[in-house]
Amino acid sequence: MSSIRFALALLVSSALLLAPQLAAACSVCFTGRADETRVAFLVTTGILTALPILLVGTLIGWLCRRARQIRDERESISAGVD
Repeated sequence: MSSIRFALALLVSSALLLAPQLAAACSVCFTGRADETRVAFLVTTGILTALPILLVGTLIGWLCRRARQIRDERESISAGVD
């Protein structure tokens, strides 16, 4: 029984090695040859790369601005009490 499994495994692996078109899993792997598609992928990659940086930068900016507002409110309250 194990010799049949070995033969089957050998047959399947040989087929995958000899015919790589059968193993292609991506539906868009062969459409990336057109210039328009290549540019679209590059633009999308750029946007998705910049998006987390912009989100983190926006969050840090908002936190700094809010901390400054809280500090100014505390200073104005303490200046009014003295």
